[in-house]
Amino acid sequence: MSKPYVVVHGGFHKTATSHVQSTLNRNSGYLAKQGVTYVHHRDTRKQYTIPCQLNAYEKLGLDWSPRISDAELREHARAFFDPLVAKGADRIVLSDENMAGHCGHCTKRGVLYRWRRKLIETFATFIPLEVREVHIGVRNYADFFASAYVEYLRSVSGNSFVSEEKMKQQVLENMPSWMNVLKTIQTFFPDATIHVWRHEDFRALEQVVLGNLCGPGVDLAKLKAPKDANKRPTASGRAVEELLRLIYEEGPDAALRQRVELQERYPRGREFAGYDPWTEQERAHLTRFYEKDIADVAADPGLTLITPRGVAVR
Repeated sequence: MSKPYVVVHGGFHKTATSHVQSTLNRNSGYLAKQGVTYVHHRDTRKQYTIPCQLNAYEKLGLDWSPRISDAELREHARAFFDPLVAKGADRIVLSDENMAGHCGHCTKRGVLYRWRRKLIETFATFIPLEVREVHIGVRNYADFFASAYVEYLRSVSGNSFVSEEKMKQQVLENMPSWMNVLKTIQTFFPDATIHVWRHEDFRALEQVVLGNLCGPGVDLAKLKAPKDANKRPTASGRAVEELLRLIYEEGPDAALRQRVELQERYPRGREFAGYDPWTEQERAHLTRFYEKDIADVAADPGLTLITPRGVAVR
């Protein structure tokens, strides 16, 4: 049996990853008939990414439970990948935006994926197949950290709450770099073609992104759009404003118990705008750094930047 062509969609968070996953999942039956196995992201996360993270956290010296040794992780990987290979698909597509870490890792320290090196190394090392392609979406730093902070507020507990002011201060002090994250991916997926696109271009690039993930044998015209009937509402700027007000008035624990109610009362949409904590000057500053990073991505021979005009020309 020939080995399948393995493709990894590694996120990142808040770059239309959920939309891509929903589209692939809804069309998984059609894709299977074309020789493409799409693994539901929740299965990838539960059966492979989380064991990888637990193994990496132990090596980082973090107090995390349960602990998973290298031998145990190899067994997890075998149990996950062997049935996929046995299906005989020509192509396997894995997707999990948590490959490099979580939104909380970003917002708590104002950096892009604090433990990314060990997490990506572990995720890459224990895949028992050659990964041929890695696909990554990036986003303007101002918008990424604003959206990541909203996501962080969904699950943070009172004893680990980071204020908006602290989040902003740390981002501006550390100055994030997608290039540094992408260099880490290059290090641990050395033989893979790494495709990168800007979230700001996603609407224009959606078919290109899906085509790159699915491969040349799939008729994109036959893909059905995902159903969003059960999609959870995204908290608006008003919802975050109200939540932060309650945190300062009632304390984090009491306020955070009301976060679901607030996001449902003030969902992002026509009536309530999205959350944006940045001043005009701060946003311009972050945007300049983002544009410089994108120029560096386009110039890097080890990365393939996908644009609405095609692959960026060096």
